[in-house]
Amino acid sequence: MTNPWPMPYARDLDALAAMSTAALWSADDFPEVPSVSADPAAGRYELIDDSGVYLREIPSSAPSGAPVTLYVHGLAGSSTNFDALGTLLAGRTRGYAVDLPGFGRSDPPSGEHYSIRRISAVLAAVIERVGADVPGGVNVVANSLGGMVAIDLAVRRPDWLRTLTLISPAVPDLRMTTDRGADPRLGLLLAPGTLAPAVRRLSGISAADRALGMAQLCYGDPSVLTEHDLRVAEEDTRWRLALPWVHTATVRALRGLMRSYLRAGRRAFRATAAGVRVPTLVVWGTRDRLVDPRLAAPTAEAFPDGRLLVLPGVGHVSQMEDPLTTARAVAALWAGVPGASPASTMATSNA
Repeated sequence: MTNPWPMPYARDLDALAAMSTAALWSADDFPEVPSVSADPAAGRYELIDDSGVYLREIPSSAPSGAPVTLYVHGLAGSSTNFDALGTLLAGRTRGYAVDLPGFGRSDPPSGEHYSIRRISAVLAAVIERVGADVPGGVNVVANSLGGMVAIDLAVRRPDWLRTLTLISPAVPDLRMTTDRGADPRLGLLLAPGTLAPAVRRLSGISAADRALGMAQLCYGDPSVLTEHDLRVAEEDTRWRLALPWVHTATVRALRGLMRSYLRAGRRAFRATAAGVRVPTLVVWGTRDRLVDPRLAAPTAEAFPDGRLLVLPGVGHVSQMEDPLTTARAVAALWAGVPGASPASTMATSNA
């Protein structure tokens, strides 16, 4: 298998699960967990700044007046990354999963601008379309790169958010050490002239290798994926690889993320996190190969109203690998918000 950025297996950090502080809703109150390869929710395009942004509306059984939730994927992902979690929470919310600019079925952003702030502005425009007028604000659930975008959004538009859930957010970590799976070469992407070589390298990877490689990189236990799951992922990957901007979007978005790590003062991560005024849940897997699980507790502590769920044996995408436990923590977070509906105020537990 070809891997554009080879990364070793992350060290065993399952003991970090003992640091969890988040409450969990009863597992009995959720439907059956859907397959990773289940048919995705239907979608539509929204025209934002002259670019098409693809938005999936997850079928919901939530009562009238239920809060709206926006699901935001990570680097090289898509809105389908949240189909399982969104389905489990569909009785509590009206959910929308977005393809970030340049990913999934969304067009590249105007001017090829992939900065965190620029993508955050697109999310703000999406919320204006689906939930800016919802009393109490919108829940945002975001993974990896999407987590950093969601934090920026939470600070810029605090009046729009109800809660924030960050799944393995790609928080700054300049310790390019191989013991956590970091690749020191990633820093080279900030140098001039590196875009074309990086795109060429990505272009040389087949759809099958890419689908398998992403599974091995993002899952703590890739064996939970069936052969059918991998075939479906390969087919979707093949469709996306036919888009002319697919590799450029990945590299430019990664550059935008890394540039955000160099911010100082009030725009630095900790200062930004300290400005988030809504209840915040941080979810992390102990086998995350992309973002060091040892950052989980400090990240949760950076938010004024933060709580933490660390999942043993899980990788970078807990919303896909362990959607039930993730949904239980999200439901408990939502139930604790002042003004939550009577149907969502049942007692929670840490069991």
